Amino acid sequence: MIVHCKHEGCYNNQIYEDEVTGVRVCPVTINPPKIFLFHSKPEAMEFFTEYMNDVDVIDHRCKNDLEEINHIKHCTCGVVELEDDGDQPILFYNSKNQIFLLEPGPQVYLPSHELKVNTNNLNLLNVLINKTKTLDDEQKRRYVELGKRCQKHL
Repeated sequence: MIVHCKHEGCYNNQIYEDEVTGVRVCPVTINPPKIFLFHSKPEAMEFFTEYMNDVDVIDHRCKNDLEEINHIKHCTCGVVELEDDGDQPILFYNSKNQIFLLEPGPQVYLPSHELKVNTNNLNLLNVLINKTKTLDDEQKRRYVELGKRCQKHL
């Protein structure tokens, strides 16, 4: 099973940077997914690889004169996460797409627990970032302090 969440049109080019750590954050909204079902895992993996390459857009800043790709910090190129054994892709994401390769589980189809937690944290972070546009200076200071506390636990 492959799930494609596309947030085209929801992507906000505003980037927020923590001046102390240099970490840049960009808010993203996740929309309802497209779902592709397959009869076998090899068939799904082949489709996943081709589909991932179709939706990936290389950031023009990463291309050099020889058409080689050298990724720079904070580029918008896609990121691929591999299975625990490290040989098969299970997640692809860039600024406008998230594509998951999921296995059938005992409770319908489930992504890993860690992936769910990371997605929930990303959504929470995006909500907080969007709220900071309307907050007063005291509340913004509190959010910065909360971020610093979270940073210490990494």
